[in-house]
Amino acid sequence: MRTLLAGVLAIALMACTGDSQPAAPDATLGDAAADLPVASDTPRPDAGPDCAALCTAAAGCAYLDAATCRADCTAGSVAASGDGGMASPRDVRACLVAAGTGGSAVRACLRPAPATAFSAGPYGNGPRDIAGDFTLPTTDGDWNFRSEWTGADQTLFLVYAPGTLRFGTADYSTGLFQGALEDLLAASPRNVHYVFLWLGGEADFGTIRDGWVTQFGDLSPADQSWWRPRVHFVTTRADTLTGWVGDLVRYRLHTTLPYKRYDPLQWAIDSTQRVREVGQLGTLTASGLAMDLTFLAHEATYYNFERDREAGLTREDAMVVPLFVQRTAHDTIDVDVDLPDPATLSTFDTLEVDHTIECPHHRDGECGAWDYLSYLWVCEPPATPDGGTADGGTDAGMDGGTDGGTDGGTDAGPPAYRCNTEIARWITTYWREGRWVTDISGMLPFLRAGGHRHFRWNASGQFDPRSTDYIASLSLRFVHRGRGSRPVQVQSLWSGGSLNPMYDSSHAPIHFTVPPGVTRVELHTLLTGHGGEAPYNCAEFCNHQHHFVVNGHEHLEAFPGAQTPDGCAQRVGQGVVPNQHGTWYFGRGGWCPGGDVAPWVVDLTAELVPGDNEIHYTTTFQNSPVARSLGNIVLSAYLVYWQ
Repeated sequence: MRTLLAGVLAIALMACTGDSQPAAPDATLGDAAADLPVASDTPRPDAGPDCAALCTAAAGCAYLDAATCRADCTAGSVAASGDGGMASPRDVRACLVAAGTGGSAVRACLRPAPATAFSAGPYGNGPRDIAGDFTLPTTDGDWNFRSEWTGADQTLFLVYAPGTLRFGTADYSTGLFQGALEDLLAASPRNVHYVFLWLGGEADFGTIRDGWVTQFGDLSPADQSWWRPRVHFVTTRADTLTGWVGDLVRYRLHTTLPYKRYDPLQWAIDSTQRVREVGQLGTLTASGLAMDLTFLAHEATYYNFERDREAGLTREDAMVVPLFVQRTAHDTIDVDVDLPDPATLSTFDTLEVDHTIECPHHRDGECGAWDYLSYLWVCEPPATPDGGTADGGTDAGMDGGTDGGTDGGTDAGPPAYRCNTEIARWITTYWREGRWVTDISGMLPFLRAGGHRHFRWNASGQFDPRSTDYIASLSLRFVHRGRGSRPVQVQSLWSGGSLNPMYDSSHAPIHFTVPPGVTRVELHTLLTGHGGEAPYNCAEFCNHQHHFVVNGHEHLEAFPGAQTPDGCAQRVGQGVVPNQHGTWYFGRGGWCPGGDVAPWVVDLTAELVPGDNEIHYTTTFQNSPVARSLGNIVLSAYLVYWQ
């Protein structure tokens, strides 16, 4: 089947003209399709081939779906308005006539206008720089980045370079290219272009390419039409290419870095036209690394998550209060911030924390190596001898705090703020940067007094293989989402401790009465397990179970994903940073490396009664009481009252 398909493709391509370098587009239109014919309101006589003939002829060269082509052609035009798009709708039939059998030109006739205009630069070839235009010679003719620009696609590059990087006896590049293209495409989002290049082993690359081309025959006809124009095999050695891609390859090959990773072999351009690092494509083993081509798809999945998150943030009218921006710190940042007044804060029903950790120069190898706990605490001034606070502050609706923070002064000396109320938690990445936006609305009451407040951010200092600082940014986002009520008070419940046979007895039941006017009560927990106690690797890699019982009604917080080999890899689409340089992919007990710890929130309202209520907290392991030491639980548990 695959051999037959390869022959059919070869015959079809003989009738197609290779795509050549397109003419420079009109800069005011921001799209290389700017010179394509546009629709006219003036009727014209029917001349030339009809839509069926045009689309049938074009399908073999452009790898497009002929039925979709006929529908757009018969409709007469493809809308081409919008940001970066053409001012007029495109006349599809006239465009197809003009395009002939040029695959790229044919596809441009049917492509909607870009979601965003192609950037005018300035361009660069470092991580997070804006990518410039380029043309690559491929087995299907020249492929031009700008003419294919949609503002929605992710473009990933992988270079075949045997002998460049080894893990033990395994060759990194050879191992990746032994993977199956069809598996990569099955794991991939659809808005992706994959570009495969070579730096050595041209003959072997050709053999791999031919084998991968036959795998298109295993796809459905619709998938073949979709993916064939999105998979590109470059015919010229990567470091001899002219233009932007060649410049990037040569720069990466010859740049000396503190810790050189995979930068000459793989990179990406995301849908914002930014150059991105591509991380570790495989899983760690006792002898090194087991390469996995499908991990390349994780990058595209994550870029899509970032795109959607940014669109959501842009749509909302949020009041953003920066705590710190690109602050360099080894482990702790203390900051004083002036919040809005109580009347202003009372208009918001949602609180998010927006946190970024950057690598120096945005390069993977310059970030810290380890997955450490990271916290944000809201602090109170030190107590005075008369029992008050140094600045006369109020309790801001707080009924006690947690013991997740640290007391005592900072490197700068007094005042020794009491930072024992945790409101957010993250886990740092293995060697990569990341950003997390987390809904912590239940923590709004801790800030309701507004005014001058002190916050502390902390993550354990990175030390291996060398001391490395964090570059951290953090903001609070106050939003009104029309929820109909808002959090007005918080009651602290329990913190964590060593998970052993004595754990439950140190967490006594708590009685509480719902304050007047409250319309909803929620249980809000930040709960993660840590440590590697044999033989179960608890509490990091085991499913410890946490039972919260309210007036006889049980709510179970458990972590079955902690026993899976890919529990965290499954969460890339939820914001876990992919392809970190470590065992990031394993499921864990309530957390993932390179992820936020989203609060576990349960609505308890229907289970409560007027007057006295009781909440119990106990733990089990393998559905039995904890009978041995099972690592450590880090917990901040609260009741949140809404009205």
